[in-house]
Amino acid sequence: KHTGAVLLGVMGGSFSEGIDLPGDELHTVIVVGLPLGRPDLETKALIDHYQEKFGKGWEYGYTYPAFNKTLQSAGRCIRTENDRGVIVFLDERYAWQSYLSCFPKEWNVTVSMRYVEIIREFYGTVQSV
Repeated sequence: KHTGAVLLGVMGGSFSEGIDLPGDELHTVIVVGLPLGRPDLETKALIDHYQEKFGKGWEYGYTYPAFNKTLQSAGRCIRTENDRGVIVFLDERYAWQSYLSCFPKEWNVTVSMRYVEIIREFYGTVQSV
């Protein structure tokens, strides 16, 4: 079995939403950035619709769909109840309350600049990251 590989993908692509890598196949996912594009006409129409219907147009029409892509990407790391892994969200906006509140309540989200130390503690190693 080979070790030390890196798999790169983009949010919304087949590696971030369409593959299962359970067990020892994947230990860490690093999600870089938020998949927030410029709202097109369809997105603007959704924002307007949700604003009129629920008073939360921006959240339902823009933020939540984008954040769902983030969660799909992160979900590649933990596929079964026995999987262990680290998910790093590498963008300071994930610490903003408007995005932090989008994470599932059962996730143990830690906001820190000490991520290397926390990852080493999690894996119980002193090897360089």
